[in-house]
Amino acid sequence: MVISKTKYEASEAEIRELFSQHKVGNVTEISTLGNGEFNAAYKVTCDDGVNYVLKIAPSEAATVLSYEKNMMKSEVFWYSQMHEMTDILCPKVYVSDFSKVIIKSNCFIMEMMKGEPLWAIDFSDKEYEAVQEQKIGMLAKIHRITNDEFGYMQMGLMPSWYEALRKMALQLVTDCKNLGYETPDGEMFISLIDKHEKLLREVPCRMVNFDLWDSNVLYDTNTGKICWIDPERGFWGDPVADFITLGPGQKVPLSAKQKELNTYNNMVEEKIPLTKETEIRYALAVCYLALIEEVEKYVRYEPDDPTFIRNTVDARDMYDMAFEIL
Repeated sequence: MVISKTKYEASEAEIRELFSQHKVGNVTEISTLGNGEFNAAYKVTCDDGVNYVLKIAPSEAATVLSYEKNMMKSEVFWYSQMHEMTDILCPKVYVSDFSKVIIKSNCFIMEMMKGEPLWAIDFSDKEYEAVQEQKIGMLAKIHRITNDEFGYMQMGLMPSWYEALRKMALQLVTDCKNLGYETPDGEMFISLIDKHEKLLREVPCRMVNFDLWDSNVLYDTNTGKICWIDPERGFWGDPVADFITLGPGQKVPLSAKQKELNTYNNMVEEKIPLTKETEIRYALAVCYLALIEEVEKYVRYEPDDPTFIRNTVDARDMYDMAFEIL
């Protein structure tokens, strides 16, 4: 079990008052939910028998990375984008409360969806293949959602992917130094962003999830449909970045994902060809994920925690792969 240092622990009294205040219902049962490592989540049942999910951001006193501050407002926005602009199955948000009056942190109440995380299902090869196609289909749909500015809304948007990615990387390097650590790999990453400035200035601006791991997708065994949850780490940026979670994962180049690229390209008008340029864009996105994993371990886990060690190993592998391309 992963122990996180950021999760807000709400009392039963707080949860009951929140549901009463927003006239959602009278709470009859509360239980903790999910294996997330950042936000707290609760399954809350009301007297009408309806189940809800209450999600709570870390408190203001918790040490979090700069891009994670006010990230919950972004999550609510991404859910609204998926509901308004696509037919992707995802929870409806019933109440968002950023007042910090009852629960002393940002929180929202959403629909409880049916299904189990993909990692918990024993799929046959054929079933898993079908699920992966559904996942790629969801990415194809969000990549049709465009914007004029890039980056995280909670950090301020920039006019190009070059400026946004540089700002995102520089902030993580600054966070790392403020925590008392150096990151030579992070510094190298920034120099590589500058090296490829011209290419990055030409990147299209799309809704990017950047977190479509199997833990963030629920599967309903009755319908065979998948449901998308936890889009809080989304940003406006390079759609190529979303291929990190597909196929063989984050430690291989884009060229190892030709099958996933073909599936995606069969679903979209704006295709992503496998070229030297897209390999570079993809490798820079991998570097960004490596930097996140490298720095977040200092605020989330103790050094002897297996997840601290996992982050260290993962980041090293990702940097090595990406630096070779860049």
